[in-house]
Amino acid sequence: MLLVLLVILLAIPLALLTGGRLQNLASNPLTGLGWLAAAAICQLLGALGTAGFSDAGTPTTAGLPGAGTLITAGTVYAAGLIASAVCIAIFLRQNLTRPGVPLLALGFFANALVVSLNGAMPVAPSALTAAGLSPTVAPGPRHELETPTTLLPWLGDTLPLALPTTGQAISLGDLLTAAGAALLLHTTLKSHPNVAADEAPSDQTRPQAEFPKASEPEATRNHSAQ
Repeated sequence: MLLVLLVILLAIPLALLTGGRLQNLASNPLTGLGWLAAAAICQLLGALGTAGFSDAGTPTTAGLPGAGTLITAGTVYAAGLIASAVCIAIFLRQNLTRPGVPLLALGFFANALVVSLNGAMPVAPSALTAAGLSPTVAPGPRHELETPTTLLPWLGDTLPLALPTTGQAISLGDLLTAAGAALLLHTTLKSHPNVAADEAPSDQTRPQAEFPKASEPEATRNHSAQ
């Protein structure tokens, strides 16, 4: 997503200017990155599956032995997104305690929910107009124009994002995802996981408790008693 990319590009220099270090990315790795890679592959396959469909997601009949099956670009994309959602759910669960990951989870599942219910991401024509785009054409086979029958339209692309050279409509889920990615990256760059361990006094350097020495007369009396 363009918004997430822009936010990340801003979060990195901000973190570096406020004391962050790139080396901290290696010392604070995320777990389950294989699940994230699998999710990306599912998304890619879903996007490639939309090839041959019109930009508006025009239904196409695919001939199968014994029957014809009505398939739309939105259906193919939704299937890839659902498979991707399973992988991302596992990845997010393994990293849920990291700052920003709960926002990432909320954003992703908000987008996944509205796409699963509608077969594609619904886009508000008013948001397209405000972003400088045509309000009568969906911006790709993975999107569809919002209609009165759209389910949970407020989770769709209803917010315009107008940039100097391009524009697009974004969703509430996109905002949450971007905020979560920025927070995760910023806190990871600024974290110092080894400082506390390095600064903690070791057993060798920890000062030993001193007990008061017995006075000379008391020591003499104890010796005489023996």
